[in-house]
Amino acid sequence: MMKTLPVFLIVLVCSCQPASAQSVRDSVGTTTETDSLSRTKDSSQSAQFIFSDTTKDDNPPAKKSRFETSLSYQSNDVYMGRKDSSVLPYFIPEFSYYHKSGIFVSTSLYYLKNQTASRVDLVTIDAGYHFTTGHYDGLLTLSKYFYSSQSTSVTSEISASAEYQNGYDFGFLKTTFTGTLNIGNKLDFAGLFGVEHRFSLLEDKFDITPAFAVGASTQNFYSDYYKTRRYTIKRKAAAGQTALENITGTVVNPSSFKILDYEPSMLLEYTIGKCVISFTPVYSIPVNPALVNIQTTKANGVVTDRTKTEQIENTFFWTLGVSLLF
Repeated sequence: MMKTLPVFLIVLVCSCQPASAQSVRDSVGTTTETDSLSRTKDSSQSAQFIFSDTTKDDNPPAKKSRFETSLSYQSNDVYMGRKDSSVLPYFIPEFSYYHKSGIFVSTSLYYLKNQTASRVDLVTIDAGYHFTTGHYDGLLTLSKYFYSSQSTSVTSEISASAEYQNGYDFGFLKTTFTGTLNIGNKLDFAGLFGVEHRFSLLEDKFDITPAFAVGASTQNFYSDYYKTRRYTIKRKAAAGQTALENITGTVVNPSSFKILDYEPSMLLEYTIGKCVISFTPVYSIPVNPALVNIQTTKANGVVTDRTKTEQIENTFFWTLGVSLLF
């Protein structure tokens, strides 16, 4: 999500025509004339949405059906403070349709480009319903994920999810909560609680939304990642190493629900006609490192087991994007 993107953004922004827009998906996307739902991708799927009321007056225009296309770049793939040993940056084109009733469908592609890989790592299909009642927002999203067999994303063993996001705006502060059911070999339950406040500048063309979120989840998805993705012969071969042993790992007690990270973030959005440029820096502070059981089978058939506490570290990552409404 990299070096060629700034030039693309300049060309696309210069081609836009006047209108109003706000961002929606993966720190990119639009919901005009109504409420926007900006999603900071904490990796690919069940991620954090920041609900922001984009209605600037007391008499908003009627909702309209619309199409939206967007392109974003994400500097690394991080989910609730967890990440792969390799940096996974993504270019993410997305196309969406929003019906005036609140129903929407979208599809996106995650193209991985780093020093060792260039491939489509993930394709997603989403459908859902968004509504607003006074100061309350609700969003139900059903998602299907198609990961590459070579993907090393920590969420690559999640095949689908059902997510309900909602928020209430008290004026001085907005509270949000997202409940997610992730579907893999076993079900995972995730919750994300956040607070935020939006500041509008430059005649409502520039929005700044500082936010703070706390993420918690079970970790069956993470155990499956350790078992099938973290240690593989293909990864060793790509690194030029000889696969003399087979290593697998599993998370101890993965069905335990616990806080996994704290995330301060800052959503910046600038509207130019029908285009919205967005930038979202995020600082993830992981907690409660997993206890991982690692089994090693050597070339001579000897099997050894050891248990270690995973190494976690704070991570700064960001998403830059541009969206176009038409």
